[in-house]
Amino acid sequence: MDTKIIGQGYNLKADTSLAKELIEQFNSERYDSFTCLVAFASYGGISALTPYIKKEKSRGVKVKVILGIDQKGTSKEALEEVLSWGVESKIYHSSSVNIFHPKIYLFENTDIFTLIVGSNNLTTMGLVKNIECSLLIKDTKGEHTVHSDFYVYWKSILDGVDVNLKTITQELIDRLYDDNLIPAESYRAEKYDNGRDYNLNINDSNRIIFNDVKIQRNPEGFVPKRRQINAKRITQTKIDSDQSQSAITVIEESLLINSEEVLIAEIGGGPRWKQVNFPVGIFENFFGAERGNNSYNIELINIAHDGSLGEVEVRQAVSVRSHNYRFELHCAETDGTYPGNNKRPIGLFVKIDNGQFLYQVLHHKHSAYDKIKKYLYAESSVRRQNELRRLIVHVEALHALYPELLT
Repeated sequence: MDTKIIGQGYNLKADTSLAKELIEQFNSERYDSFTCLVAFASYGGISALTPYIKKEKSRGVKVKVILGIDQKGTSKEALEEVLSWGVESKIYHSSSVNIFHPKIYLFENTDIFTLIVGSNNLTTMGLVKNIECSLLIKDTKGEHTVHSDFYVYWKSILDGVDVNLKTITQELIDRLYDDNLIPAESYRAEKYDNGRDYNLNINDSNRIIFNDVKIQRNPEGFVPKRRQINAKRITQTKIDSDQSQSAITVIEESLLINSEEVLIAEIGGGPRWKQVNFPVGIFENFFGAERGNNSYNIELINIAHDGSLGEVEVRQAVSVRSHNYRFELHCAETDGTYPGNNKRPIGLFVKIDNGQFLYQVLHHKHSAYDKIKKYLYAESSVRRQNELRRLIVHVEALHALYPELLT
């Protein structure tokens, strides 16, 4: 018997994760069946395994997937992606107060098996980014082994005869969604993937401060499907000599968001209001700047309200002794006069990757302004009247509020 610990998310130098281990097992092509019993699944986690499952199917590998849907931990989109695999797939759910909570991954062939049991759900966070731990056991098959004990204990579920099992179909998914038993991915991600216990409106002297840690990056070959911004960029202008008019050539671009974080921020007034100020916690933890270091730059790309992309703006991180931490914005919405404190503009900052951000500024007449402002005021907290509101959310939360921006 061979065993090993699969740690994840803590000792980043080890560069281990369950996603990396699953990919290694799939790529070994030594197994003819794969079975998993997992509590929660997200669209990102499932979609990242899609190419490996399809490759295994093409080799004739038997795949069995059993998922839980308790506590809205599995999304509608995740189940639909599993359905697209065309494998034996079921949900387990009961009306009792206890929940279906295993995280088991089993690879088998005629002679040997590899069993992985631990804390990792079938989500992007669970497979790579959360601090997790699993135990891998590799051994030969036989009576009175871990393998045989596994099949004895889970027999009714593995045989598909348990009364609380239901085969995943589109009709079942739609009914579960209509009955509010499974959520949209935007809800599931905001509830489970945001990972923050409080908003980063720092300067609260009564708050217990915990340090940030670096988040583990996805291993090679683990590519969750993510939200994209499909935008237009003006690339060329030609002059039509006959009509003396400009013919503008426009192309579609899709920008992949490699981060889950979005900042929703009210923008304060003043004669130089395009110099947008942030609390030091957001300045450092979201934008990656450092107080007192004015040599740090970020890259900003504006999304105009017609969906077109601006050019890359390289902006200096400015921090001064008066505890003022800011970046400057230049777009059509910041060119005019400040609309007033009762109509504060709202900036949306979508992190593409470290040091790279998309942004859009909304004025009070924008169709998404009222919905986003209502959400911002409901979810953020302030210590004094007229304090600017800021909130860091999961990208799926912004998509639910403003689907036109992210597709």
